[in-house]
Amino acid sequence: MMDKAEFTAAVLEAEPALYRVAKAMLRSEQDCADAAQQAILRAWEQLDTLRRPKYFKTWLTRILINECRAILRLRQRLAPYKQEQAECIPAPAADDHSDLYEALLSLDEKYRLPVVLFYLEGFKRARSPDCSVCRRVRSKAGCGQRASCSARIWKERVLHDVPE
Repeated sequence: MMDKAEFTAAVLEAEPALYRVAKAMLRSEQDCADAAQQAILRAWEQLDTLRRPKYFKTWLTRILINECRAILRLRQRLAPYKQEQAECIPAPAADDHSDLYEALLSLDEKYRLPVVLFYLEGFKRARSPDCSVCRRVRSKAGCGQRASCSARIWKERVLHDVPE
């Protein structure tokens, strides 16, 4: 089991990845920070459930994804606001997001998380539990789990928005 110093070092190492995954799912800077903070807290509280310390980043990312989904569910339950109130809220500055995030945000929601996990975070199997696209694409290619073929197929299918 990890001690406090090891946990802190592992969290600091995973922090940029946590931000990128949260940003891909939530878009809002404040929501990203909330999700990351809650995920880190939950990871510390449930540290005894971590089976292998070498999978800490994967485990923490899974917790973060669950926290992001909880925030998204909460957002859906919020009451709609009046249009005149919305006009009083200033729009975010155009330079708040890089070209990469603009491209990611233009992807359909079911593709966004797997693309971030596979290309930005280096996970070998970029698949979320509710996304079966990866399995379908790999099975059509007939190449199993090979990363090079998966990367080529993802570029063709997801980044160029080719229908399944």
